[in-house]
Amino acid sequence: MIAYDIRHVPPAAVVQVMIASVVHEHRRARVSALLDTGSDVTAIPRTLVERLQLYPISHLEIEGLAAITTSVFSYAVQLSVAGLVISRLEVVLTGLDFVVLGRDVLNHLYVLLNGPELTFELATTAFVAGA
Repeated sequence: MIAYDIRHVPPAAVVQVMIASVVHEHRRARVSALLDTGSDVTAIPRTLVERLQLYPISHLEIEGLAAITTSVFSYAVQLSVAGLVISRLEVVLTGLDFVVLGRDVLNHLYVLLNGPELTFELATTAFVAGA
């Protein structure tokens, strides 16, 4: 089990991910990622654009919490988390200093949240009951 990150209020499920450029494979960064089942898409810190030499590939229309639709650039990255490698993932940018893992990634994983104990598990295969 992985402990929730208590630096978030309330504590949250946070895991380390590897983000890499799909063009410049040697450009990569290990960063923290917040699991966000309410997010449709994954968002990466704006600071990674220059660091990884990312270029916009498209525009996406996204709707925020205030139900306002905004057109944003999207970028292609390679993402690795919990044994899962997505070779080309379309992401948007966030002003946060961590990745927000959306359902576009989480739907490829088994996620077990244990809120009362502030722990969680991520796996690419189903959990075995009682194990």
